[in-house]
Amino acid sequence: MKKFFVIITCITLSLLSSIFAFAEDEIRFTLSAEKPENNTAEVVLVCDRNPGISESEFNILYNSSIISLSGYDFAIDGFSTEEFADEGRMNVKFSKTDNDLSAGGKICSLMFDIKNSDEKLAGVTIEFASLKDNDGNELSRLVESCEISIPDGIEENTDESSNPNSDTNEDKTKSEIDKETESENTGSEADEAISNSVEGENDIAGTVLLIIGGIMIVVGLSVLFLNFKARNKK
Repeated sequence: MKKFFVIITCITLSLLSSIFAFAEDEIRFTLSAEKPENNTAEVVLVCDRNPGISESEFNILYNSSIISLSGYDFAIDGFSTEEFADEGRMNVKFSKTDNDLSAGGKICSLMFDIKNSDEKLAGVTIEFASLKDNDGNELSRLVESCEISIPDGIEENTDESSNPNSDTNEDKTKSEIDKETESENTGSEADEAISNSVEGENDIAGTVLLIIGGIMIVVGLSVLFLNFKARNKK
């Protein structure tokens, strides 16, 4: 019985060590938002635990009814971008040049202008299409999204070029106003769905660890109980 208990313990420790080692091998991409100043907020993308990337494609997503992307600056060469302002999306691609992307730290800085100051939060997140190592294998990753906190009383950005006649805006019918409200609500719901999806992806590793750890604890306690029971019979 003692040998059996020792074997179970060793298997448990090996499994837990493997799981933790796997979690440490995952690349972590973190978005963090600075406090807005002059109706502009900076969002920084940071990469941690990077074993080496040779190819990648991802989308930076945001709610275009609340904020707009006004500028960006990549700290590393090799990235190409394409903006889809109406969709609230920027497509980013990385391809290996002379050196692969192996360093950790800041990837890029994004600047967002606030368009709708009635909202309190504006989410920004990442959606990966591919992330490969030097051998072309798909890499596991964790993604942490962020939210821009919009302070009370901030002056929103207005695009006068899209509103050349203010009198026309004042003469909008109730039907047009209702359609605009419905569109804004749809955008907010889509942004919330994206955020929830990413948070679910980030929690997978932690949930797996908790489940396997719980199973191993139950097995260990069962073995101890059987061992104790066998001793009492003797």
